[in-house]
Amino acid sequence: MTHLEVKDLAPAFGAEIIGFDPKAPLDDETRTLLRHAFDTRGLLRFRDIDLTHAEQVALSRMLIRKEGLAEDGETPPEDKFYVSNRRPDSAAPFGRLQFHSDTMWCEQPFEVLSLYGAQVEQPSAPTTFVSAVHAWKTLPDALRKQIEGLEVLHTAGVVRRGDLSEVLVTEVVNPPTAITKLGMRHPRTGETVLYACEQMTREIVGLSHEESEAILEQVFDHLYAPTAQWDHEWREGDFVVWDNIAMQHSRKTVTVEGPTRHLRKAASPMPKLRPDQRPVYSAPAQ
Repeated sequence: MTHLEVKDLAPAFGAEIIGFDPKAPLDDETRTLLRHAFDTRGLLRFRDIDLTHAEQVALSRMLIRKEGLAEDGETPPEDKFYVSNRRPDSAAPFGRLQFHSDTMWCEQPFEVLSLYGAQVEQPSAPTTFVSAVHAWKTLPDALRKQIEGLEVLHTAGVVRRGDLSEVLVTEVVNPPTAITKLGMRHPRTGETVLYACEQMTREIVGLSHEESEAILEQVFDHLYAPTAQWDHEWREGDFVVWDNIAMQHSRKTVTVEGPTRHLRKAASPMPKLRPDQRPVYSAPAQ
């Protein structure tokens, strides 16, 4: 086993893995170490590594114990799976992104997401993370009692809540939805997750709009407290992989005229959706 150094990135979550060679065969000890770090810290960062798309997908799937052939849709042509301000047809080419977990509107959301810094010029907009597992553990007692047992409705697109200045608002025709517990059990780790986000959570089921928003405002104030956030400052050759259920991410404003920010994305497993459940996106608002 190659000696790896594991260094905490933030007090509650995140670990940097130092000394990892993505070209070397993975032995059982390395798998165990990386999976333990991923399950307990929620996010791993590797710096200055050369990583192909196939290696990115394989490493991401290994962390959630889904090694082997990738599923349909996980390995599209490399030039089609980027978050980039240099490709108008890529995901989120400009604007600011509110906190969210990808595909929260789906009953089986992505378990793992990763981004690789293929081309990064400075200064580059950071990606900001919070841990929804840590947020649940640190809930004030009064708020915990208030939300225990409540369910929330998530929807594709943007709910239009909070500060929308410079937010990339994507319109979704007939958006799919999902209902989950607000305190949701993580399917792999068993931890409880504070499962609501400012971008996709529409309402608390069974409450009036006013009651729902009042409680969600308290939830978001706690979940997104400045002391709970951690910024990843992008460099070329960075590989960041995180638990999409345990963690949420957001992005500061990106412009098409600004420094190149060309990040390759991988996600797994692909949601099992009927054709009528797939979101149809209209042109993003500018």
